[in-house]
Amino acid sequence: MEEENKNTESESTKKATDFSEKKEVKEEMKKLPTTIWKYIVSVFSFSNDKDVNPVVVMEDIKKGIEFKGYNVWILICSIFICSIGLNVNSVAVVIGAMLISPLMGPIRGIGLSVGTNNFKLLIYSLINFGIATVVSILASFLYFKLMPFKDETSEILARTEPFILDVLIAFFGGLAGIIAATKQDNSTVVPGVAIATALMPPLCVTGYGLATGNWNYTFGAFYLFILNSLFICLATIIVLRYLRFPLATYVNKKKERNIKIYITVFLAIILIPSGLKFKQIFDKSVFNNIANTFVQDEISQIPGIKIFDQDFDFKEEKITLFLAGSSIITEVRQKELLGKLSNDKYNMKNPSLVIIQNDEFQNNLTMDDFRLMSKDWEQKILERDSKIKQLEADFKNKSDFNYDLSSVNKKLKLVSEFEKLESFTASKAYRIDNEGKMDTTILIVVDWLDSNENETRSKKMNQWIEVNFETKNYQIIEKTK
Repeated sequence: MEEENKNTESESTKKATDFSEKKEVKEEMKKLPTTIWKYIVSVFSFSNDKDVNPVVVMEDIKKGIEFKGYNVWILICSIFICSIGLNVNSVAVVIGAMLISPLMGPIRGIGLSVGTNNFKLLIYSLINFGIATVVSILASFLYFKLMPFKDETSEILARTEPFILDVLIAFFGGLAGIIAATKQDNSTVVPGVAIATALMPPLCVTGYGLATGNWNYTFGAFYLFILNSLFICLATIIVLRYLRFPLATYVNKKKERNIKIYITVFLAIILIPSGLKFKQIFDKSVFNNIANTFVQDEISQIPGIKIFDQDFDFKEEKITLFLAGSSIITEVRQKELLGKLSNDKYNMKNPSLVIIQNDEFQNNLTMDDFRLMSKDWEQKILERDSKIKQLEADFKNKSDFNYDLSSVNKKLKLVSEFEKLESFTASKAYRIDNEGKMDTTILIVVDWLDSNENETRSKKMNQWIEVNFETKNYQIIEKTK
């Protein structure tokens, strides 16, 4: 009986243990989604980072705001370098100018002041931002005014109006910059942000527009600079608010309330116009993309048609095409093409399609149109010539066999042992062994006038080839008469 009781108790204990373990497993399974979510949050969150010291971060940002003496001259130097880079169409020079530019200082200062409700710091940052902007535009204006070279290079044309990707780059660049600043880790991030946000080139193009009297370039480039600056500020404000940086406090509560109102108004002035412009840029980019797709899919596929030029008007949903070639698009066909713009594929609400071709093409062009197209083609020719030069340089630097045989002949005559040499042939050859491995080699064929085999002469020839061709990867065939 005692044994039976013990067995019964043992079974009861086991069942109780199993039940308890199952209950624990169920509880753990219920907590699993929460645990996974907390882990994901911990991976991406930096708000609880102990290394973030708001006081130190704010002091570092404040140090870079002031534009006086050293900073002004560094800015002027970088502006001249950037202007030269735009002038000669050199991407590398433009990047170098952006790396040394101190423009990010006052822009971050504006973001910091708005993010912490510091009105006094906002005024100070805006003053220095204005100084930096005026100095930059003045320096680039003087450069382009004094220099005789005023060609519209592709680097200049790329900064004449804002594009949706420019805005996104500015925002995420500013985001990366302020996140790095909160960690006091600017070693690699700041140079990258300086290049990505591209604040210098638009200012230089603004000066270029003023120097050449092109107001469209002036206002377009300047607005691109302002838009980039605003989105960098916006990214700074978002991060500082997220990290809950301490807000500025004032003894006079009425003054504090007024300052908060001023900051809110300033923030609205930043956000509302930039938001509206962002939407406009986005819609324009979508329209241009759809219009390009239409031209490529529906027009360029027509046999005998060559697209000489094209123009897209986003506001009027108008596509203008200048066509040349042996074929003509009839009015009936044009109506069919216009109808396609309204279908589900292109989905334009009220599109218009203007096709100018052959005789009409020439009659509808003004002298300004010819000048613009001439500049466009000149730029394309310059870019093509640049690519050809690059390809030629790459070809010369290749390790393939490329040896001047006329110089070989002169050098061979200087060696007394080679006086019986009739001809010397050298070429690149492809070699494969019995295992199927392939490589390249230099194949050399030497013809001697006499029929006497000469080991000393052959050895001398091998040494000469290794020295003059700078390789041991060669095959020599000697022939004698």
